[in-house]
Amino acid sequence: MGKTKHTGPIKLPSKPDPKLWVSKVPFGLGKVKPQHIRETAKIAWQNRDNLPYAYRILTQGVCDGCALGVSGLYDQTLAGPHLCTTRLNVLRLNTMPAIREELLHADIDELSRMSSTELRQLGRIPYPLIRRHGERKFSRATWDEAMDTIAAKARAIDPKGMAFYLTARGITNESYYAAAKVARLLGTNNIDNASRICHSPSKTALKRSVGVGASTCNYKDWIGTDVLVFWGSVAANNQPVSTKYMYAAKRKGTKIIVINPYYEPSMEQYWIPSIPESALFGTKLADDVYQVNIGGDIAFMNGVMKVWFEMEEAAPGSAVDHAFVQAHTNGYEQLRAHVAQQDWTTLEQSSGLTRERMREFAQLLARAASAVFVWSMGLTQHRFGTDNISQVANLALLRGFLGREHCGLMPIRGHSGVQGSGEMGADPFSLPGGDISNAADRSRIEQLWGFALPSWQGDIVGVTLENALLPEEQERKLRLFYTSGGNFLETMPDPAFVREALTAVDVRVHQDIILNTSTLLDAREAVVVLPAMTRYEQPGGGTSTSTERMVYFSPEIAGPRIGEARAEWAIYADLA
Repeated sequence: MGKTKHTGPIKLPSKPDPKLWVSKVPFGLGKVKPQHIRETAKIAWQNRDNLPYAYRILTQGVCDGCALGVSGLYDQTLAGPHLCTTRLNVLRLNTMPAIREELLHADIDELSRMSSTELRQLGRIPYPLIRRHGERKFSRATWDEAMDTIAAKARAIDPKGMAFYLTARGITNESYYAAAKVARLLGTNNIDNASRICHSPSKTALKRSVGVGASTCNYKDWIGTDVLVFWGSVAANNQPVSTKYMYAAKRKGTKIIVINPYYEPSMEQYWIPSIPESALFGTKLADDVYQVNIGGDIAFMNGVMKVWFEMEEAAPGSAVDHAFVQAHTNGYEQLRAHVAQQDWTTLEQSSGLTRERMREFAQLLARAASAVFVWSMGLTQHRFGTDNISQVANLALLRGFLGREHCGLMPIRGHSGVQGSGEMGADPFSLPGGDISNAADRSRIEQLWGFALPSWQGDIVGVTLENALLPEEQERKLRLFYTSGGNFLETMPDPAFVREALTAVDVRVHQDIILNTSTLLDAREAVVVLPAMTRYEQPGGGTSTSTERMVYFSPEIAGPRIGEARAEWAIYADLA
């Protein structure tokens, strides 16, 4: 710790490389591609009423589009400016005016006919709102009225019937920390966040396999690695700036492999707007695409390992880094025996790929001196998500692709707030800098915070929603549900069940900057809506943690402010 320092951004090559061009036709005319120029023009038009503020956000703030850690127009990976349509598409959330009162207080049935996209376009929530059972419109409330309603319910119920949830929508580390602390002060461990939903298998498997529950490398390790593998990840769409890193990697000779049941053209070729050569002629990214069956990833990985162990029998050391395995791993013989007993027919049927294709990938990695494995929801949001990641880690361990430059395991993050959320303790299993099940971690936090933590195990949000439908006499029946952002109607499976659960809660709190379809659902007693500030409005600014665990400060940016909106951390403190 403290000895490895980031070496700063890398300069891109100054001369073009026509071998990587997709087409000599400028701007990819006639090709399936992102329309960056058209999108940029559309977004500029949407923000025409607030262009100076929009410009300051882009040039001064940390990106709230993804977790690559672009600060202003620059980052720590590559020299030169970065800009992408993902960031531009969320820009309007920060610059749009408040919702007009006649719309905000319209009949709930009229608002309910709108989609979340249409509701978002209405504008920002300007002041606290409340809608009690049987009322057809939201009424304006003072902050004291709104907070007293929530606090009265919290005092009246068993803390096990209260739960908090935080999305990844531009929320700062400070807000996650405040929410985690306040939830425990109020006596509940029922707190969850979008990061745990997305990458808890990554955290669990990596902690178990390599001792750290997050990325073991940084983006610079992509540039110059022999092989860069994207597993269940469409980074070109979800983290578009990453295509610039892929371009830099290609210029260094890196082979890019995509493993995904879904073929996504943007991972094979992309027109990167901030690189003139690529913006004109496009860049060939993926060297090969392996379309595994849905759920066939482990079979595919077992096939790769089976090839490696066969290679080892013929020529020891040809596929496995035995020095690394002996020094840093255990269970090698058990893994080899497990893989050996699996027959090729089953592996082919399960993976959806032939043994020849598995052999190609195995030999590519066996010849590589370095590799970085990147994955996302395709591996984690899965019945066997933790096992998926464990096997990815096993691949890296067998080849010694850890602890060296241009090597590593990276669960890439989709939103700017998600990496920090678990580290701030905003989930049922975590405390700031520790685990809630660890006695030493609990004691340290109790001494620091000055109060005893709840001793019972909290629920994840999926169980929390199920708890809303428990019988009245059950202590864990959900009676107060406090969400900071998020829309479970459109992000959870079985919307009918989610609707039933959300409407069964006594008091539901939506702390947000905009309305969405879940905000409009009824509750048994009251729905309370609290207007939040964006990260750029937060007094004193705030921090976020990138995928590679670098902490970035995003300053408060001068500009218009929305009505009575408050910083998210301050709302939690007020509730406490």
